[in-house]
Amino acid sequence: MRREGHIIEEIVEYSNMAESFNQVLRGSKRKKSRQGRYLLAHREEVIKELSERIAAGTFTVANYRERTIMESGKERRIQILTMKDRIAVHAIMSVVDRHLKARFIRTTSASIKNRGMHDLMKYILRDMKEDPEGTRYCYKFDISKFYESVNQDFVSYCVRRVFKDKKLIAMLDGFIRMMPHGISIGLRSSQGLGNLLLSVYLDHYLKDRYGVRHFYRYCDDGVVLGKSKAELWEIRDAVHEQLEHIELKVKANERVFPVDEGIDFLGYVIYPDHVMLRKRIKQKFARKMHEVKSRKRRRVLIASFYGMAKHADCNMLFNKLTGKNMKSFKDLNVAYKPEDGKKRFAGAVVSIRELVNLPIVVKDFELGVKTSQGEDRCVVSIEQNGEPKKFFTNSEEMKNILQQVSEMPDGFPFETTIKAETFGKGRTKYIFT
Repeated sequence: MRREGHIIEEIVEYSNMAESFNQVLRGSKRKKSRQGRYLLAHREEVIKELSERIAAGTFTVANYRERTIMESGKERRIQILTMKDRIAVHAIMSVVDRHLKARFIRTTSASIKNRGMHDLMKYILRDMKEDPEGTRYCYKFDISKFYESVNQDFVSYCVRRVFKDKKLIAMLDGFIRMMPHGISIGLRSSQGLGNLLLSVYLDHYLKDRYGVRHFYRYCDDGVVLGKSKAELWEIRDAVHEQLEHIELKVKANERVFPVDEGIDFLGYVIYPDHVMLRKRIKQKFARKMHEVKSRKRRRVLIASFYGMAKHADCNMLFNKLTGKNMKSFKDLNVAYKPEDGKKRFAGAVVSIRELVNLPIVVKDFELGVKTSQGEDRCVVSIEQNGEPKKFFTNSEEMKNILQQVSEMPDGFPFETTIKAETFGKGRTKYIFT
């Protein structure tokens, strides 16, 4: 793939900057903090200032504080930025990540939009079902102290392979070299840039050089499925060789084993014909339920556990630990009836700029919707590649066209493409074509 340019123009678009501002300032706790109150009182000034610094390529992370946290029984030292710096980093990486995503193999996950642990598990189960002979054995590995051990020069090299804008490269390089060694655990950019490093030096290497068919990576954890132990030991040697080339090491707990033993991965133990929850997760939940007496807090814990349990074959376990039966929503025969009488549309909210030049099907709309960006906005229900989605707009042109279509007997649904047009002082408007 060719290197990409003109990325900064996408970053400093007002819609992207405003969305990043809202994401960082979400939640009442942040809004009520001293930093939050100041930023909200000077919202437009802050967006303008950060946009100008990013456009000029002069934005740098000014300062940060460090804090030690416990995560999955491990002690981690994380870096915490000011909210103002976080807005800029979020704005930069939301666009950068979108461009990087197209370069990642489909079976890599973690910190990638619409690709979480359950999405990755779906691919593992599918492959074991469709190719039982080619997935009889598993090689599982974990990279030791990944973020702390990353060589910054290799990450910078990967960035230069993807982007050609010198200003953007300089800012990303500042994120990479914020710490004396490795890359920051607390910085929004580290997940995407870490994924890029492993994508270049490991994912594509295994896929393109060795023709590995069944490879799955979640951050610094990897799983390879194959038809024999001998095949997987060869791949194991290739993994070691590649990671040593970029000064990373595999933990000593790596192993090659039959998949019938169960693959402990993504918080589950995955078998060819069923999925179980990891023992540690069950124990942790049972301990919490024993300790917590608050009814409200127990409801939160049960909801969280249900979010994990529903992806595994553990209805009996859920009943045993919670005293509740797991039901399917469709069996309840209920539907939401909004008090305001406005329509509610299914699907994830996407930014309109993500839809530019892509074919979509417009299914319905609703006017007068209140959001953090205004009182009288329009939400549009669409379908893209068979998947329901929705976006918000304040475009009078779009609203007018949608109202005209609604008056036609068979106006909805209709196929269209959204185009972006520039006008005024670098402003952008979106139109149906």
